[in-house]
Amino acid sequence: MKYTLNSDSILFAINRAEIVDIHARDVISVDGFPGADYIWTEHDGEFFENNPDDDVFLEIRRKGENQFEAVRIILREPHPQSR
Repeated sequence: MKYTLNSDSILFAINRAEIVDIHARDVISVDGFPGADYIWTEHDGEFFENNPDDDVFLEIRRKGENQFEAVRIILREPHPQSR
């Protein structure tokens, strides 16, 4: 069986330990996705600090042929089975 996912967006999981010292205006980029640079905001930092157990994701969206943009940071509570 083959399943096809039809979307122009993808989520990249971010290991919290890799960005523990991130500050506002620091940039997160994704190799292989030109233009997908995300500028961390103070608002992102507040959510990051206030939700220390949440999983962190960066949403990337395709803009065109080999063109991408970083859209937003998403925090999500871990699934109860993964704890």
